[in-house]
Amino acid sequence: MRDAFRDHWGDVERPLEEELKEWRHWMENSTDFDPSLWFLAVDGDEIAGVSLCWPVSPEDRDRAGVEVLGVRRPWRKRGIALALLRHSFSELRHRGKTSVKLGVDSHSLTGATRVYERAGMSVSMEIRSYEKELRPGVDLSTQALS
Repeated sequence: MRDAFRDHWGDVERPLEEELKEWRHWMENSTDFDPSLWFLAVDGDEIAGVSLCWPVSPEDRDRAGVEVLGVRRPWRKRGIALALLRHSFSELRHRGKTSVKLGVDSHSLTGATRVYERAGMSVSMEIRSYEKELRPGVDLSTQALS
């Protein structure tokens, strides 16, 4: 996941131990955690992509959530994200869900919104984020694909 999301707008790498502690807290304190809804795309011994789903959305318990969908750079533009998304939809439908949500940066550097549109998803809500620089500093976040 860290590798797949290095290109996410605003990404700032943190120490792995810090991220793992946060993840552990998230998993251990969620009554809805279901690792059988976590899917990997693998190529030999390498993880190419991941889809981490939740059986319910925090905002709407009747709706499932694709909380993480990411593909690592070397495997992008091969249809892996769409295949993972469709597999996730199929499994969630099999479990009785009739709708699913996910959040995305609409200006994703990787063009993620095109994948969701190809999968038949549409925008249901838009959130705008505003910011103001209070003092000059060094921007450590990802702003472009390298």
